[in-house]
Amino acid sequence: MRNQLLVVDDDAGVQAMLRVVLEYENFEVITAEDGLEALEHLKRITPDLILLDLMMPNMDGLTFVKELEERGLRSSIPVIVLTADVRAKSSVDKMHIDSCIIKPFRLAELLAQIRQLLARASK
Repeated sequence: MRNQLLVVDDDAGVQAMLRVVLEYENFEVITAEDGLEALEHLKRITPDLILLDLMMPNMDGLTFVKELEERGLRSSIPVIVLTADVRAKSSVDKMHIDSCIIKPFRLAELLAQIRQLLARASK
């Protein structure tokens, strides 16, 4: 069975690139442009992992993570934050995010983090 990943990023180019790479790596990919759209997806699906941008309109990444916690979903879904803001690392650390990767990132690094977190979650 393919792992399902939810990509939450307002940049259509990033979404498209991640979809191509991740589907090539045999992941099922669902995309959302912001935290609100991602929450709508979570009413119907429970992804195996979330790739999350921080700076988005309507609902930013940190607010989205707080909402995950309030809904009791945070502990069951690993989250990798992808952000261009190097200063955000301290905020991410306080939120106990599973991983934070600074944009631009190397695809090999991202894929390694995804696989590591999925392996840990399946134990």
